[in-house]
Amino acid sequence: MRQEMPNPRLPVDEEERSESLTRIVRNKIEAMILRGEVAAGERLNEAVLAEKLNVSRGPVREATRLLAESGLVTVNHNRGVFVRVIRLEDALHIYDVRAGLANVAGRLAALRASKAQVASLRNLWEKMDAAIAAEDPDEYSRVNREFHTEIVAISNNPRLIDFNAITEREMSLFLRRGATTRPRMSNQQHLEILEKIAAGDADGAAKAFEAHIVTGKQRMLDSLT
Repeated sequence: MRQEMPNPRLPVDEEERSESLTRIVRNKIEAMILRGEVAAGERLNEAVLAEKLNVSRGPVREATRLLAESGLVTVNHNRGVFVRVIRLEDALHIYDVRAGLANVAGRLAALRASKAQVASLRNLWEKMDAAIAAEDPDEYSRVNREFHTEIVAISNNPRLIDFNAITEREMSLFLRRGATTRPRMSNQQHLEILEKIAAGDADGAAKAFEAHIVTGKQRMLDSLT
């Protein structure tokens, strides 16, 4: 009589716990990378990360695989996993893509934003203005990313949201190198984008958000000279 082979799959609840732990570890390593705790080009030491995060090496290995898929790390099968290095040439291409995504995001946000979402954007703008007054560049940078992300989220377009997240992670890797912006000018542009969205001006919001990214590209270049 033929014997059935045992099912090698984990019970569903164990699978879910494993996937959840992998996501947690992935998010923690990503945060470490984006905060600059691991330098661009530096090797991710699986054993050290496992000890630091108090997990086994398995979730770390799976987490780094996911980070590779998102473009934050590169895998060299002979040497290990390394934080990705974004060259200036790459960054310029990323800015061009971001500008195109911003055009679409601005247009859709103007068409779809609720009063509550506009109020949330205005609150973020006021936080950035306060950070400028307090001369707090870290807070300004944090809220600036949140403002951009929220506009894209208002578009309610899942593919746009995914593509934007990829480019923003890559740009964060590059901007860690010390490129700076002119926050007062940048926040004036934020206000223009906000007002176009609030008015339901799709063309105006699209052009304003795209122009904001294009001028940001130039400010980045100016900061490196």
